[in-house]
Amino acid sequence: MHTLRTLAVISSLAMRDLARRWRMMLALGTMVTLTVLSVTLLHGYTHSIEVRFRSAQPRLVVQQDSTVGEFAGSRIPAAVGDALLAAGVSEAIPEVHAVTGTSGADAMLVAGVDPDRYRDLDPYRIVSGRHLRSGESQRTAIVGVALARRSGVGVGDTLRVRGRDFLVVGVFELGTYLEDGVVVPIADAQRLLGWGSDVSLYVIPEDGPYRAGDTLPGGLLVGQRGDVALVDEWGPLLALLTTSVWLLAAGAVAVLAVALWRLAWIHRVDLGLLRLVGLPRRALVVFLGVQAVALVAVSAAAGLVLAVALAPRMARTTLAVTTAPVIDDWVLTRAAGDAMLIVVVALAVPLVAVARRSVSTLVRRDD
Repeated sequence: MHTLRTLAVISSLAMRDLARRWRMMLALGTMVTLTVLSVTLLHGYTHSIEVRFRSAQPRLVVQQDSTVGEFAGSRIPAAVGDALLAAGVSEAIPEVHAVTGTSGADAMLVAGVDPDRYRDLDPYRIVSGRHLRSGESQRTAIVGVALARRSGVGVGDTLRVRGRDFLVVGVFELGTYLEDGVVVPIADAQRLLGWGSDVSLYVIPEDGPYRAGDTLPGGLLVGQRGDVALVDEWGPLLALLTTSVWLLAAGAVAVLAVALWRLAWIHRVDLGLLRLVGLPRRALVVFLGVQAVALVAVSAAAGLVLAVALAPRMARTTLAVTTAPVIDDWVLTRAAGDAMLIVVVALAVPLVAVARRSVSTLVRRDD
């Protein structure tokens, strides 16, 4: 009980010392807040890109090689579907994936699908309206939530796609880049693009004669459904951002460690006297630990709150795709782990430095 009371007193002294030096603590806290904010937003960006462009499914796609076929760029003749069936594939479902527009500002993803089969291939979740139907007399479409928000359209509105009007009959969520696109019946997409009977890809089962990575005649490639190669183009940029943020984090840890060391050195006589009267080394741990945890905990919480608030405002649309940091439980858990790492590293430096000094060195005043 006596030990607990003593540790409580030491904790109280540590907090009072923080309050007396509030200007220094504010500067250090701001630096930690900005570090946690940057790291959290970076995790949010990379996690969002991985989730939206790497949603591999237990199906394969046959597409033109050297393209990002599931996103755009692939165009193959309808005869490929017959060849796949003749080779032993049980089913080959055609789709059209393209980007339309006159510039990056008005670019739009267009997906042409089989109205009777597309729900079996992707987990579309209609948030308003209904799904596509076969044999409708007018041009109909469903739009992703990102495109609906960006274009300001909803169920019953008309969306103009490459000079043609489509009636929006539904708004969907999918969790992939297609939330930035418009989905129409494949025949309408082919007419819209002037492709005739050509398609972008064929979706085939995994239990057939082909495997991901196989090449076929005519410059065709078999790939994993949902694994869009476009994300690889962002690799160097993300690596540069990651390096920059971690250098910022390293600088924050270094400055925080020096500041905590300075605070401990200012109180070296007090800490030495506590050691002299018999208090164990954990008294030092409590004093420095309370200050480090209090400072980083408050600052990290502020950084996380700012990240959650700023993430929706950081959405940017490039080449028909909106990228924005997604702050979910996974990202918050990683950010909390990073904040804990900052505490451990920043605390270890002054703690080891003070604990290794003898009591006589601590109580000796040289000022």
